[in-house]
Amino acid sequence: MSVQKHFPLSIPLVSLFLIVLFVSGCEKDTPVVEDVVRPAKMMVLTEASSIAARRFSGRAEAAERSALAFRVPGRVDAVYFDVGDEVAPGDLLAELDARDFRLKVQELESQLASANAALEEAERNYRRAEELVERGVISQSEFDRLEGGFRRAKGQRDAALEGLETARAALADTRLTAPFTGVVNRRMVEPFEQVSPQQPQFVIDDISRIEVTVAVPESLIRFRNRLDHVDVFFPALSDSAFSARVRSVGLDVASDSQAYPVRVTIENSDRALLPGMTAEVSFQASLANTAWEGSFLVPLTSLFDRDGESRVWVWDADSGEVSSRIVEVQSLEPEAVRVTGDLETGMRVITAGAQHLREGQRVRKLDTGEVVGS
Repeated sequence: MSVQKHFPLSIPLVSLFLIVLFVSGCEKDTPVVEDVVRPAKMMVLTEASSIAARRFSGRAEAAERSALAFRVPGRVDAVYFDVGDEVAPGDLLAELDARDFRLKVQELESQLASANAALEEAERNYRRAEELVERGVISQSEFDRLEGGFRRAKGQRDAALEGLETARAALADTRLTAPFTGVVNRRMVEPFEQVSPQQPQFVIDDISRIEVTVAVPESLIRFRNRLDHVDVFFPALSDSAFSARVRSVGLDVASDSQAYPVRVTIENSDRALLPGMTAEVSFQASLANTAWEGSFLVPLTSLFDRDGESRVWVWDADSGEVSSRIVEVQSLEPEAVRVTGDLETGMRVITAGAQHLREGQRVRKLDTGEVVGS
């Protein structure tokens, strides 16, 4: 009876003992999962320069270009300059056969001489008639006739003079001259050709100054009054830098790019620069007292988006953990992004793999060295 009384109690005790052994065995076989510390590339923040520099591509052009044409028709008698020749103001480039124009001038000079003689005689008669009509020697009708003759003679003289001036201008227009110091860019005329008025025969470029036009985005055009430096680089001249100045900012915005045409001028007294050369225009503007002051340059790979806001990861060297900071993108630079926000000089920002990190995650600095911002 006593055995049957205690047997039911032994089963729970044995079961409990087996469960403890099983659990203990499982704990020994299950490895402890440790928090993995990932390596990460990072950079030390340094405040971006107070001078922002951007480059834009363009092509060199002559500061002044003139297409020259004869104003009168005729046959080309001679051509004195060719492509590439330098010219000075007043140099004779080409001339037409001017014989007919000279004959016309001579004819009108003769007509003018006759008209002057007739006018002198008519004026003498008119002045004498003024005295005679006052004294009653001649009638009023006779005076009116002499006065009309004087006025007609004066009109004929004026017409002859105007005709002569026109003929002399036409004779002068048989000579095509250079308007300024420059270089012959194009020549479209040959001796003995028949030419028409206003048909361009020469293109002259003034290359003492060279201009380059580039398209500047509207986000940067606001800094046009803060420019400290404008330099132009020419690959054909080993990227030599030439100082320039802004000549104009156009208002005709390109609809496809929202960019303004900005034209810069470079002095070219030594003729080293030629129209058609490719160029890179560098603008340097002061950022003082602007939204960009106190900004930082970080790689584009540093940015990630959370809840519609741009952020970067900042690494704490003591804890090894990362925390996100909200930033505002001010501009896209050639190799970086200019940002402002809750950042300070000396902070370490993750530069790669930002999308794969989480708040408070521990990372370690990659041994490849730090990238220092500038």
